[in-house]
Amino acid sequence: MADYGTDDTAPELTLFDIAWEDVLFAKLLPLLSLADLFNLRCCSRLSKQLVDGGLRSRRIVNLSGNNSRSVHRAFRVLSRKCRNVRTANLAKCGWLSDELLAEFLRANTKIRRVNLSDCVNVTPVGLQPIIIECKQLQELKLARCSWLTIGAIEALTLHHSAPGAHGIVELDISHCVGLNERCISIFLLNMRQLRTLAVAYIPAVTDNLLYSIAKNAKAMRHLNIIGCQLTTDRGVGALSLYCTGLESLMVRDCPGITERSLSLLRGRVFIDRPRNFQQQMNVAPNVALPRLYLQV
Repeated sequence: MADYGTDDTAPELTLFDIAWEDVLFAKLLPLLSLADLFNLRCCSRLSKQLVDGGLRSRRIVNLSGNNSRSVHRAFRVLSRKCRNVRTANLAKCGWLSDELLAEFLRANTKIRRVNLSDCVNVTPVGLQPIIIECKQLQELKLARCSWLTIGAIEALTLHHSAPGAHGIVELDISHCVGLNERCISIFLLNMRQLRTLAVAYIPAVTDNLLYSIAKNAKAMRHLNIIGCQLTTDRGVGALSLYCTGLESLMVRDCPGITERSLSLLRGRVFIDRPRNFQQQMNVAPNVALPRLYLQV
């Protein structure tokens, strides 16, 4: 019988003996959360090398709503180590600044999806790498970013409609009250491949923007105009005629839009307002409504 040795002579295998590139980087590390990766990174020098190598090929960074005390330090590490991030969800990160964001974006220029919604400490300066260098960007979410300016949207339009840019297919600028209808219309004119647009609660949005969507964004699939109180049935009627691929339309809190135009879309488009919806009437409490009499 062959002697395979005893426990004293058997080699001791560890995690680090497994093939890094083919197994650990490709199969194991993507299953770990960022918190788990940083805990592993603190264990030893070898584990630090392992995690740093895995971060270089990491595709997704999700820190949405993470405002823990030292998260900004961890983000600096990500900025230094990550080079192939495709999706970054940084929504509601109050610690995020222009400096931190710009450093991260310049290291990951192949990024395709960015969510900066509710990032109150960022300014248009932090968007410069997105506008100028991230030519593969396809989805950008900036909801409730009150710092977003008309100039930033115009620069975004200019650089991402140029040759070599993939073109943006999803944009969320809801609650960005500093924007006007003209800069959004110019964006639509140059981004005809746009499929998803959210402009909820932007006071400047009127039927003119819906006409622009109907004319220039016929590939539109999902449109959110909640709270755009200057829109009417005329604009929705134009959408029903020209945006034949429309799949969902959000029109809550739009008193000028009625069932007269929505009925043209029902059956083929999801609408967030039921058929028998009635607008709430602004009536003072305890005040009776006048009776209506029919004249015969």
